Amino acid sequence: MVVLYHPCLKRHRIWGELRRVEGENRWIFFDDLESSATYAEPVEYCPACGEPLERRKLRMIGPVEESR
Repeated sequence: MVVLYHPCLKRHRIWGELRRVEGENRWIFFDDLESSATYAEPVEYCPACGEPLERRKLRMIGPVEESR
């Protein structure tokens, strides 16, 4: 698991983990901002700006344990 942020102006915190889904490795993203309405829920769009989440566009902060 890693903590990421979306590069929009609000830099919303997301955590992601790589999971095996239907024989493929896929990134699953979760809202990591405690004050957000979707906190800890799986998300496909940035909760701040609504843009679709793509791993290549997200920036890594670090492992979940080190970023808290």
